[in-house]
Amino acid sequence: MDIIIFLYNIALLLLYGTSMIYSFITYRIKKYPFCFYLTILFLFYIFDNTVIYMTEFLNDFSKGYNTSFMSVPAFKTVIVIVTSICITKINAQILQKTVSVLDGIVLFSLALWDLFVPLLPDSALMVWLYYLPYQLFTLYISTNGLLTIKKQKKISKDLPFIKHYRKILLCTLLFSFLIVIEDSIVIFNFDIYTNLLVKINNRSVTEDILSIIYCLFVICLLSKELQADNSTYIPAPMDKPADHDYFYQFVKMHNLTSREQDILKYLLEDKSNQEISDILFISIGTVKTHVHNIYHKMEVTKRNQLIKVYNDWLCTLAADS
Repeated sequence: MDIIIFLYNIALLLLYGTSMIYSFITYRIKKYPFCFYLTILFLFYIFDNTVIYMTEFLNDFSKGYNTSFMSVPAFKTVIVIVTSICITKINAQILQKTVSVLDGIVLFSLALWDLFVPLLPDSALMVWLYYLPYQLFTLYISTNGLLTIKKQKKISKDLPFIKHYRKILLCTLLFSFLIVIEDSIVIFNFDIYTNLLVKINNRSVTEDILSIIYCLFVICLLSKELQADNSTYIPAPMDKPADHDYFYQFVKMHNLTSREQDILKYLLEDKSNQEISDILFISIGTVKTHVHNIYHKMEVTKRNQLIKVYNDWLCTLAADS
């Protein structure tokens, strides 16, 4: 059994580490702000799981940690507060909105609660009350996110990752209840809180499952983003061989990524977003995001303006030659 637990912990740490690396690389390359907070989130998951792993294998450490947890749970409180801030920021940035005053009040209340609950007499109820607000927080975040997506259907279709993010929010909503149920069963029936002995099961299986779901989503989605960005650009056949060089000069002048080059090629052919999506095998939302970025770099707002900019540039080259 010890070997299984050991291997499970190693696998979990590797999964968190891989997710953290993918998040950091995507942040560096794509500059998605939420990936910065994803990196911090998975880093603190690693910290948390490392300590839990130590309580399962090192008896003296487990006794000391459990005793200190009942009086001043400083480490766990830091984990809870930092991960809560990261989740709030990630939710706001993916949905492209600011952190609201209500979000701030919820975060402050959570931090205040976890700082003062340990002052209650040592008991199973005190531990249960300590963990409960974090699940209420994830319930609030997931519900708030789902309502935002539902209310802003037109806008949400254009947001990157929105279809997958909705699934993540639904999983978070479901597991918020499951984690409370598991905590209630374990804390009141299996943990021991007496003056002579404190024995706490620090691992939550349902919480681990939720974090694994997060990891799988992150690795899958971000790997696709990185592959799309690093795909090699191959110019499309054009009427004249020189057009290859002209097009390449144009995209280089405007610092377009390889994926943006692919999409620009079809925009200049006046293909619809749906046609581009079908040709490149990417979602319509991803196409719209790249189109928006291209417009921003070209300083235009419409496709006909983009085509005019390109044609004017070709005319300028022809006049110079």
